[in-house]
Amino acid sequence: MKKVFTLILALAFGFGLKAQCPLTTAVDFTATDVHGTEVHLFDILDGGQAVLIDFFFTTCGPCQQATPKIVESYYAMGCNMHDVFYMEIATGDSEAACLNWVNTYGVEYPTISGEAGGTQICNQYQIPAYPTVILIMPDRSIVINDLWPINNAQTVIAALEQHGLEQHDCNTPSYDPQVSITIDDVTDSSVTATFTPNADCASYYYLCATEAQIMEWIATGEDFNTIIQNHGGIETATATIIFPDLLPETEYKVLALPVDPDGNYGNPASETVTTLPAVVYDETLTFSMDTVTLPWCEVTWITVYNNTAEDATIVKICDDRYELGFYIGSDAILSCNETEITIPQGGSIELGIECCVTGKSIVPDVVTVSSNLADAQFVVMVDDTWSVGENNATVTLFPNPANDFVTLKGESLGTVRVYNTLGQVMDEFEANGNELRISTAVYENGIYFVKANEKTMKFVVKH
Repeated sequence: MKKVFTLILALAFGFGLKAQCPLTTAVDFTATDVHGTEVHLFDILDGGQAVLIDFFFTTCGPCQQATPKIVESYYAMGCNMHDVFYMEIATGDSEAACLNWVNTYGVEYPTISGEAGGTQICNQYQIPAYPTVILIMPDRSIVINDLWPINNAQTVIAALEQHGLEQHDCNTPSYDPQVSITIDDVTDSSVTATFTPNADCASYYYLCATEAQIMEWIATGEDFNTIIQNHGGIETATATIIFPDLLPETEYKVLALPVDPDGNYGNPASETVTTLPAVVYDETLTFSMDTVTLPWCEVTWITVYNNTAEDATIVKICDDRYELGFYIGSDAILSCNETEITIPQGGSIELGIECCVTGKSIVPDVVTVSSNLADAQFVVMVDDTWSVGENNATVTLFPNPANDFVTLKGESLGTVRVYNTLGQVMDEFEANGNELRISTAVYENGIYFVKANEKTMKFVVKH
């Protein structure tokens, strides 16, 4: 019969009531054992081990009888290195008393004295009698509330095996090294992958190769593990690796070979990936706006994309009537003495454009800014603000959208020009009065610009 602390409990046992931990879910605790090692219950459970706890006190006769059998089962179950982690927790006992207990019974698993917090833990678990042996599974459920009686070590072993816990050799730790592979990015010439080892993996080899390459290496006498070692790299922690210089539209194997702390190999991991088709360059630059209408001396931003097979340059234009300035960020670039800006192959830039009139003359009707590629250009259209307030004549345009015609009204229209979005002159007229009717029947659907009295207006043709 177990020893109890109070007469009431003793009488309860005398009437055949069974003492056990009443909890069904573990309560977390952190304490330091008699050897100075900190024990954190939930850390052990989260690591995947079940936990066996023997609640005892050193002068308890049944505890003294049960402990040697529990110690024997500890060795059979793998000495805390495998499925189950043993510990014992005392109530009321000092560090000195527990150290003497450990030496007497050869206890190698953690022993927490009452003085070091054991008494409080016993109270948390509402232990009514001693010894009380419980088993907590990794999901924190208490599946054995009181293992009693303990006739021999096999009693403990059999109870643990009923919950799927297996016996292990104490001398040979069992590791299961693994590496997971995540494919992060695939292009026509590269694959980026992240390798994540588990806790049992001390290091791992990695490789990206085609099946033909692997078969060629096998033909030389190399086995699979040797191939990954000899032709790949090695890491010890999570790493993101870029495999460059690959062939487009080709299937590759991304491989990882995990190694445990004893140098033993785990099962290789593998992911299959196919590179993308080769990029076909069209030898042009593209712009987020083909035609830009600028207010006077204010910056307008566009994006320039270089989809060519080489670096490209934008060419600046300056003359004595105006200065067309460029910006990247807040920095002014391309003064009249600097006439080019380079855009790397495959790249893009945010480019600001600013046009300011010099003197009282006006800029031309259209300013074309081109690159070193003849078909990569955009057009800067000008409006009445370029006259810097010298001409305030009002010009109106209707209907908009237009079908077969568009009408301009305004004083002294003079020379009237119509441009397409490439800045090309579609029509030119000399207006003798204050109204001009322009036929748009032959214009294709799209956006056009008309300039009269140094004012530029946009209209849409929609048949």
